[in-house]
Formats: sequence, C-alpha cells, structure tokens
Amino acid sequence: MQTNEFHKPVLLEIAVDFLITDPNGIYFDGTLGGGGYSDFILKKLSREGRLIATDLNDAAISFCKEKFRNEQRIKILKDNFKNIKKILESMNISKINGAVLDLGISSYQIDTADEGFSYRFESDFDLRFNKSEGVPAYELLNQMEADEIGEILKVYGEEKFAYKIAREIENQIKKRKIKTTKEIVDIVSKVTPKHKLNDTLSRVFQAFRIYVNDELENLKQFLNDVIDLIQSGGRIVVISYHSLEDRIVKEFIKKNSQECNCYNETGKCICGNQLRLKRLTKKVIVPDEQEIKLNSRARSAKLRAAEVL
Repeated sequence: MQTNEFHKPVLLEIAVDFLITDPNGIYFDGTLGGGGYSDFILKKLSREGRLIATDLNDAAISFCKEKFRNEQRIKILKDNFKNIKKILESMNISKINGAVLDLGISSYQIDTADEGFSYRFESDFDLRFNKSEGVPAYELLNQMEADEIGEILKVYGEEKFAYKIAREIENQIKKRKIKTTKEIVDIVSKVTPKHKLNDTLSRVFQAFRIYVNDELENLKQFLNDVIDLIQSGGRIVVISYHSLEDRIVKEFIKKNSQECNCYNETGKCICGNQLRLKRLTKKVIVPDEQEIKLNSRARSAKLRAAEVL
C-alpha cells in the first residue's frame, strides 16, 4: 500500500514550511495517518532532527512502522495527541520546536469497510479511532433518547433535520437495537430527501464520530498543553475540516495573540489575556483549485498557524 493510497495529505508543503524553523529540532506529528506529513517533515530535518508521531489507528501504526523501519529519527507511538504532555515527560523532553495536527479521518478509514467510518459500507456502527478503548457508537446510541440524539446531530453535525432524524432513530431503537451502518443509512433514508441523502449521512456519521471520540475536547486539551511545550520561536500548525474545530483553533490563537485589554479601563485584569503567540495566518489558508481537483476531500480543509513567543 502506497502512502497516497492510505491518505493523501492536504496543504502539505504549506503546513511543513510553517512548521519547520530549525532542522535540528524536535517536532510532533499528532495525526500520523499514512505518514505523509511525517515523511515530508523528515525530509526537512537534519540528521540531528527528531520527530515524535502518534495515531490511534492500528492500521496506521503498522503501516508507518513498516514505512519508516529504516528511519532512526522518528518515534511512532499508539497514543492520543491530547496526551502530548505525558508523552514528552515519558521521553524526558521538556520543549519541542513545533507541532502539527491534520484533523479528521484518513482516506484509508473512509475507504475501508471494516473501519466502520463510512455509510458506503456495511459494518458495525463503531466510529472509534481506537477500537480497544471506549464504547462503540451503536452501544451509546441504543441507550439514548431522541432529545440527546438530536442534540448530538445538531451540535456536532450542524444537521438541519437533526431532531427529525433523532425521533426516527428512537422509534427504531424501541423496536430493535441498532448495530450496523446499514441500519443508520436505512433510518436516515426514511426522513431525508433523496437529493440530500449523501450530505445528510456524512453529517450524521461525522457528528457521532466527533461525539464518540470526544474530538473537540481532545483538541482543546492539546492546544492548552502544547503552548507550554513549544520553545520560543516554535510553531503550532493545525489543519481542520469542521467549522467547530476551526473555531476552537481560531479562538485559541486569537486569545493568546493579544494582551490584556481591560486593565487600562478598570485597573484590574478580568480577561486573563497574555501575549503568548504571534499569529502567522491572519486569514485562514485553504487548498487551491488544483489541490481540490486532485483530492476532493481537501475541499473543507482550513489551515491556521501561530508562533510561540
């Protein structure tokens, strides 16, 4: 399997150009996937440079351990990027030079039936990145009522027909427990216009994936920790594919790239803002038409970057 078959990295050159400030430094790739970013980062590093890469997917870990079997500069770990603080502590590393996240799911996960992330294949409606931890989506779903289901679809999927779909799911659960992706597809198909079905299914699967994996909270924890772990002049680069993720990154950079704005008026700081970051992307960076043409899944990608002061 080639890297581009596992996952085609989005905004690769731009992201790595932002990331690398010292070829002798230590860098962190929190979303290893097929190793696209890690491979390009390693090409930019010297012999003294080091890279720590994490992923939760067993196939990604196995694929990349084989891919980088002769590369001594990279350390591959099956772990969640939210644990960056513990990871670095375990390696006796106090500071790194930069960190990158390419959020969302890989092409491999979307295109492989057994992974259970796509409505195009029949499998268990699982949606966990790490199948050995947590609870599958179908088990959680079977314990929920319509209001809770609707809230998940509305908040994480931004789905217009969230509560209509939720009520239909609840009706099905009352008759028989749900387990497969096909059952979800059949339920959503009953209450969604045919010409909107694929988009709605994408949002439904996305909403439950984000919920099951606690993706937004993981991102918040990572950002709050990584800012203390990157040395002055180092960079944070995040590529997101969902408006909620992008909003978290945008607000994090905004908050940390401005000083207290209330002290002069009140004589007391109530905002807590400290100047800790320099914003490198004043406007969000998106793929150009050529990249989208070559990789349609790049369409929703948004890149933001900041430098630690």
